[in-house]
Amino acid sequence: MRDPAERGFSLVELAIVLVVMGLLFGFSVPSFNRISSSYQLRGAAENVAGQLRLAREKAIATGVEQPLHILNSTTYRIEYGSVIATAWTLPNGITFTNATVDDWYYMAADGRFYQNASHSLTGSNVIVVGNTRGVLDTVSVQLSGLILIR
Repeated sequence: MRDPAERGFSLVELAIVLVVMGLLFGFSVPSFNRISSSYQLRGAAENVAGQLRLAREKAIATGVEQPLHILNSTTYRIEYGSVIATAWTLPNGITFTNATVDDWYYMAADGRFYQNASHSLTGSNVIVVGNTRGVLDTVSVQLSGLILIR
């Protein structure tokens, strides 16, 4: 029995608290990584959609076509012929799917979307981004120029 005047914790009590805290921390890290990966994926899709919306707005405002080129599995950029206006890179662990790589998205001065440089109406298209866990997010580009995230 301890004297009521003594204060503090015994070594056993301190060890038990440290073990419990370590277990809680150990179980929470994988959950945090999954949540972080999901937010990065959603953020990447939002950024791609935002750049397409900005390209559409620029095309309408300037009367000049705005082409967005998905160069490889992690890089996309605005190009005007041989001039690269701006380039962006996806976060680590986030990539475009193979079907999306090397695609061009043209936002015309009338606000519509074209998949090819000849401006033939090819319908809507999707840009698919995914993470290392296989989770996918889709940016839908409609013929009318409407851009949605699904």
